[in-house]
Amino acid sequence: MDSFEDLGLPPLLVEALAAGGLETPTELQALAIPVLRRGHSAVLRGGPGAGVLGAYALPLLERIEPAGSIPCAIVLTTSRERARELAVSLAELAAGTGHRVGALGAPWAVATHADVLFSTPGDLLDAIKGSEVKSSRIQAVVLDGASHLLEEDAERVTSILQASDEEDIQIVVVSDPLSQPVRDFVDQHMRRAVFLPPEASSREESDSAPVARGRLQVRVVEENKEDALLATAAALLEGGARHLLIFARSEDRAADMGDVLALHGFLAGAPGDPGFPIWLGVDALEARKSIGERLETRSGSEVRVVSVDVPPDADELDRRHGSNPEASTVLVRPRELPHLKRIAREAGYEILPDSSTGSAMVEVQDFLEDVSKAIQTQDLAPYLVLLEPLIRKRGSTEVAAALAWLLRQKTSRDAADSPTTAPARSGDSPPAWVRIFLSIGERDGVRPGDVLGAITGETGVSGDQVGRIELKDTFTRVEVEDSVAARVIESLNGTSIRGRSVRADYDRGEGRRRAAGSRTQPPRRK
Repeated sequence: MDSFEDLGLPPLLVEALAAGGLETPTELQALAIPVLRRGHSAVLRGGPGAGVLGAYALPLLERIEPAGSIPCAIVLTTSRERARELAVSLAELAAGTGHRVGALGAPWAVATHADVLFSTPGDLLDAIKGSEVKSSRIQAVVLDGASHLLEEDAERVTSILQASDEEDIQIVVVSDPLSQPVRDFVDQHMRRAVFLPPEASSREESDSAPVARGRLQVRVVEENKEDALLATAAALLEGGARHLLIFARSEDRAADMGDVLALHGFLAGAPGDPGFPIWLGVDALEARKSIGERLETRSGSEVRVVSVDVPPDADELDRRHGSNPEASTVLVRPRELPHLKRIAREAGYEILPDSSTGSAMVEVQDFLEDVSKAIQTQDLAPYLVLLEPLIRKRGSTEVAAALAWLLRQKTSRDAADSPTTAPARSGDSPPAWVRIFLSIGERDGVRPGDVLGAITGETGVSGDQVGRIELKDTFTRVEVEDSVAARVIESLNGTSIRGRSVRADYDRGEGRRRAAGSRTQPPRRK
């Protein structure tokens, strides 16, 4: 399929897509839209980055009359934040077709009068019990992020389907990968569902492994991608790259990236223009045609390729980065990683952390070496028996990742809880300590190790210059040496810890006085 019009979508919807800079469907959209617009239930194997929202939302907008009074399509999500994010993404497109979109649990005017309603299972059940949403009018239910939804909220999801007379509604399950709880749900509630893409034809499940194409650099970003792009562009250009070829998902997105770059002093133009160090592209084939053979003939240090938006499928990944994957970087949010890993595996690329992460890269390599040594030298049989039930349920990859995360958290906590002695200084005067206020707390899922890691990682301050870390519900107080306090505040402001933006300042209760008098060593953290 070359366009959304080829998929049979009505002209009004095609025009609304074009107005948003979207003219070519992703691979998943090309498969799903013809099936869903006919009202069939389906299992979409995809995640953020594959064009999932358009794959299920476009057929819903076509099938549902824009009444704007009672929700007819429900999209269940894992969190209120996710519900709001998806609703905002769809709202602009839906405005072009006359549909209303809403999100429960978010600051949204009369959300329950929307045609398409995004919600967590708990919020939706409350709305149904309060007669704000009539379950009998629901025509379609989408489970976005079904693996996590069914792991945490299967009972509520089932209650919603039963209240909506599941025999007569369209059910769409979105998941990547298809976990066992998802497969059990499909067997119970969606016996005639269509799997897209068909599992039998999936490259991942093919008997023959793909040809190894090389290693692809990946930078996982918790913050917004604009900031990550600026940092990546600066590092690559300072590292000797003559040109950066930056890919975005649409013309509008590329234009936005160009505005951000220009605002920060980076010159960006069309691919191949020698007067610009940064080239902005959308269509990989057109970009390569404009650049000619430069990507193939120049060394990777001269021309670097960066994907701000994750490629939607394996073919697009190959078109963007296939000429020199080692000279490529993909910016990816944590929730986009499963999709990127799958298409990279299908295309034959190995994913590696971006080497520009510096000391973090060294830490990763050291950790991998320790794991490899344990596999070779330790008797792991008892642990395999212990973990076998969890591996059967969640898969060995997810279990290994979770154990690595737990180990990192334990290491950080041990470092934070261990009293340290300050190194000897040239003078006789002990260091002064001041207290700093941070606008995040236990409610944000923050732990002392997270705070300590952010301070040492963002500022270069050593751990012995950080004292007591006092976590409260909505804020945190940290004691640091007076000599580094200003640097810590400046470096932490605007950064993210656990996905939450941080505001840092001197604690009002202490000002710039010593937090607890002079000390020869920092206080014990808790």
